[in-house]
Amino acid sequence: MKWNELPYEMPEYDESQDTLIRQSTIGQMQLCPGRVKWVDHPEHLDMLSEPLVFGTCVHEIIANHLLEGKLQEKMLLSMDVWIEQLLVDDYDWTLKKVPLVRDFFSEIAVAYRSWVTHVEPTLDSKQIIAVEQRQLMYLGEGNSGNIFLHGTADLVFSNLLMDWKTSRRAWKQQKADFSIQASLYMPLHKQTLEVSIQEFWFWVFNRGAGVWSLLKTTRTTDQIDAALATALEYGRQIEAKAFPCTPVPEASFNKQRGWYCKPKFCSAWNVCDSKFMNDGINEKEIAVRSW
Repeated sequence: MKWNELPYEMPEYDESQDTLIRQSTIGQMQLCPGRVKWVDHPEHLDMLSEPLVFGTCVHEIIANHLLEGKLQEKMLLSMDVWIEQLLVDDYDWTLKKVPLVRDFFSEIAVAYRSWVTHVEPTLDSKQIIAVEQRQLMYLGEGNSGNIFLHGTADLVFSNLLMDWKTSRRAWKQQKADFSIQASLYMPLHKQTLEVSIQEFWFWVFNRGAGVWSLLKTTRTTDQIDAALATALEYGRQIEAKAFPCTPVPEASFNKQRGWYCKPKFCSAWNVCDSKFMNDGINEKEIAVRSW
């Protein structure tokens, strides 16, 4: 499928035979397809980290603010309730396992109040089309079913897409310019909402400095078409269960294990059969889920 062919009539999604591809899955497979290969193994460690949960919580409170159009004082005062529920539902974790929980709550409040002060005033509420709406787009045929792209933009305007990010440090412009999320969410929303948008804004909360910064990026039609072709191929790879493990970055002549191939960073570490490299890393070390 290509940008100039959108929107088109889609087949219905059949979860019994069709395959879903998400931009986050593509990101994992670009590091090492083995991270996806083992996801259904009983000893696979579901993703959990403090930065991941922090970002989820910030997204949650901002989404509620946008949907209700007012300051979320109740959420600020009841973090022990809704964050506990979020941890249990999304991460199979509890607040009892979170160290310095009050500091964690405090930083979420800082990020949210800073968003209200510095980001919300820049938003044209009259142009908002959708807030946190899940979208589905047909990409093409696989071998046994169809391949669909799945995604949820944080905020959709009539002329641009917007996403909230949280980071330990400031983003560089290149990170926005090479984001496959931006490239895929543009056709996704042209297909589902019939809006022709080729501009994407990332508002990034720099946790180190406690400030939000804006990075704007655009895409050409050729770049969007290339991203759609990439997503389709990754979807077909998932459908075929073809997951070559790449503990060593393929594009590097310096044949060393990638940073992601360690028990601290890989949720498939305990079951992966491709991690053995005789390079000084203790492959017998057991990875555990921890905050």
